[in-house]
Amino acid sequence: AALAERGLAPAEHYLDAGYSSADLIHDAATRGITMVTPALLDHSPQARAGAGFDKAAFRINWKARQARCPQGHTSTGWYPVRQHDRDAIVVQFAHTDCHPCPTRTECTTAARGTRYLSLRPQELHETLTAARAEQATDTWKTRYALRAGIEGTINQALDVTGLRYARYCGLPKTRLQHAFSATAVNITRLSHQLATQTPN
Repeated sequence: AALAERGLAPAEHYLDAGYSSADLIHDAATRGITMVTPALLDHSPQARAGAGFDKAAFRINWKARQARCPQGHTSTGWYPVRQHDRDAIVVQFAHTDCHPCPTRTECTTAARGTRYLSLRPQELHETLTAARAEQATDTWKTRYALRAGIEGTINQALDVTGLRYARYCGLPKTRLQHAFSATAVNITRLSHQLATQTPN
């Protein structure tokens, strides 16, 4: 936001998975910034197991406020809720559809035998779905490989200088520690480059 106010917003912003969320990716897009970051994956039991019907297997009709399962059954409940301080939508399928379904065990492990879906609002859901699809492509993986240099620098700073913890109290001393740590990393890298450089 601060960079955007100064007219310095990047076209692309490379981040690690700790920063990714549908909200942040969507908010950045509204500012004209593409966030190149691993999108959070579907954590449903089916997605984690790599078997059965995960959320991507369901077709969402936002206008009708319904979802259709892989067997063609339409949801009977659509409930806007708050989950973890975020807007969400819980979709419920009927017990009479789920219980006799021949693929029920591939769809739900709930004791009641009824499938529920937890979705984000439409714009955020579609943003997350698109990001998940894109990160599976070779093009995205090649772009994100640039992040490896950043991660390597951070890891080196942590390993060489112990940057994870502040050694002193107070912002001025902590700032000085960071400056010395950055200098140490630069010297270490310069030394390594000179040591491995082939003489002319």
